[in-house]
Amino acid sequence: MKKTLSILLLLGVYQAHSQRTVTPQYLYWIHYQNQLVLSPKYYWVNEIENRRFFNPDVENQLIAHSHFHYKPGKWDFAGGLTLSWIYAQKPEDGFQHAVFEIRPFLEASNELQIGKIYFQNRVRVDNRFFQANREHTILEDTYYVMRLRYRLQARIVLKRKENIPTIGLRIGDEIMLHTKQKTFDQNRIYISMDFAVLKNLSLEPSYVYVYQQRIVKDEFFSRQVIRFTLIHRI
Repeated sequence: MKKTLSILLLLGVYQAHSQRTVTPQYLYWIHYQNQLVLSPKYYWVNEIENRRFFNPDVENQLIAHSHFHYKPGKWDFAGGLTLSWIYAQKPEDGFQHAVFEIRPFLEASNELQIGKIYFQNRVRVDNRFFQANREHTILEDTYYVMRLRYRLQARIVLKRKENIPTIGLRIGDEIMLHTKQKTFDQNRIYISMDFAVLKNLSLEPSYVYVYQQRIVKDEFFSRQVIRFTLIHRI
């Protein structure tokens, strides 16, 4: 009897795993970031990013962030707001309308230097308000989910000029978890190079791998992303 139950349990686990759908996808993200330094301890960051599929060339997401930072030392505290328009999740299916999301967030990060490598730990809390009905605005009809994010990043300065980093390497991993519905949201692994074009302007090409689960479905996306970032410091 115990042997039979064990076999049935193993068959159930195998069946549940085999029912998981993983869809490979290929995207490119175009990202602009503006950093306004107000003082040695305070700065303001604004970002906008357009995310599209390669083939067919279909819109996936348009997302914008604005966040204010307080950095007293090795710690960095920030609060901000994200606006997101989610379009096609599968480029071959297209989209009928964009799902709007408004996302206030708080974060804290700490950077530790070991030799020539800077290790950064960052924790962020996203308060996600999604448009539940396309006939209403985000404030009239929404559903809410909290997302917890943890990121570990290593930054290596490869070249300096007049004590200013001109070429840098970043490697990181970030995991995101929801507090309800599907707990696992996504995991992002990335590697990027930062090239200083001018004193206040940098280019950062990146490769990002995203393994993401859809909130309301037992379906996963395996996304390979090429990302191009322009960083403007004022």
